[in-house]
Amino acid sequence: MLTSTVPPDLVDEVIDTAGCREQRRRVLPARVVIYFVLALALFSAADGYRPPGYRAVARILVLRWRWLCHGCVLASSSALTQARQRLGVKPLHLLFDRVRGPAGTPTTGSTFVFGRRVVAWDATTLATPDTPANATEFGYHGQARNPTKKPTDSYQRRLGSTPLIRLMTLIDCGTHTIIDATFDGVVTSSEPALARRLLASLTPGMLLLADRNFTSHDLWSHATATGADLIWRAKKNLQLVPTTHLPDGSFLATLPTRRETARLNGARARGCPPQPPRHGHQIRVVEFTITTTGPNTSTEEYRLLTTLLDHHHAPAQHIAALYQQRWESETHYSFLKPRLIGTNTTLRSHTPTGITQEIYALLITYQALCHLRTEAATTANHDPDHISFTLTLRTARTALHQPPTHHTRNHTITDILNEPPLTRRHRTYPRQRRPTATPYPTKPRHQPRPPTHTHHHITITPSQTTTKITNQRLN
Repeated sequence: MLTSTVPPDLVDEVIDTAGCREQRRRVLPARVVIYFVLALALFSAADGYRPPGYRAVARILVLRWRWLCHGCVLASSSALTQARQRLGVKPLHLLFDRVRGPAGTPTTGSTFVFGRRVVAWDATTLATPDTPANATEFGYHGQARNPTKKPTDSYQRRLGSTPLIRLMTLIDCGTHTIIDATFDGVVTSSEPALARRLLASLTPGMLLLADRNFTSHDLWSHATATGADLIWRAKKNLQLVPTTHLPDGSFLATLPTRRETARLNGARARGCPPQPPRHGHQIRVVEFTITTTGPNTSTEEYRLLTTLLDHHHAPAQHIAALYQQRWESETHYSFLKPRLIGTNTTLRSHTPTGITQEIYALLITYQALCHLRTEAATTANHDPDHISFTLTLRTARTALHQPPTHHTRNHTITDILNEPPLTRRHRTYPRQRRPTATPYPTKPRHQPRPPTHTHHHITITPSQTTTKITNQRLN
């Protein structure tokens, strides 16, 4: 399954480009180690409660190729760890650059609206082991970027339990394939900062959807300079003065520069009437409300900014209906995190280099699964949304337990299509979490961990009845 998206020739190419080809014949050459790291990502959540061990995953690969590995000895966990360290990050980074990109076309699952490919970006966080190296490199949730004072006990208690990485991806909304991705520590990077790294992957013919956290004049300027069109949600406190009202209910306005925003805020504080900005980008504003009727009826207001100024080509009603595609980013992360990585699962590596290698392996494996899912949907003339990602993942894992043949991928697609297609329904669910209730106190971060290797001595305590009988006999 992996070799269809990541063929051996491509693996050898990135190994040679990275300069990590082994100098002598090894039991674990670089090509084998790359596929081993990808298999670690594929089986990350297979055990349900924790990622499987190195030898457990290596045993699956050996059994798959047992006709080639007859008489071979399964490598130890230490040998596999050293092989990962020798491989490094660069080959996986280069491999991700080769396999990333949209998988679909207008006839094979990708979403095209107004003649443009619909894409979206958003960010999430990944937990890493709480080691000094990871803490220094990535930081904790709630940690100050440049602390000026000595951390207090209350400050330590506010920090998250593990170092976190902020991962941001640009995806194709139709197939959920990754067009590009970037990540960094939560302390050193914000979502808008990571978005700037993804600008190079935006091209003319794309229509980018984004949440209100990204709306600013600077980022809007850089995004429109790529030639892509934008539909971004705006915050309520952003003051926009209409310059032209359009027949479909939308209006044209100017997105002010940062300096112009400061001037207008000052004028508003002095009681001056609203006035259009002198400098900024011309935009079109679509305001609407969504009323959700169910057990509880709720109404939410939305305000979208777009570069699509022609209301005949892009009516306001269609733009408002299209914005729900932005939630495909959330669906994408529900595929990547709880299903592939595992629910509440911490990444396995204890060093920043290992974490970086692991994340690239997860992204490559996820991309391969999305390609398999899209191919299955195309075969049955379905939308990719009708093919279960969980089913695709489980079928791919099952296929690795069987000897490879020329028809393995076709059999895998057939197994996926044997299940009835999914039907999406309109639903709503509050973004809430259950409170954690535990009788145990929280461990202070500065408290050293007690040693785990101990010695126990059992002493039998005699009962009082036995002691009295012994004393009576002695008397």
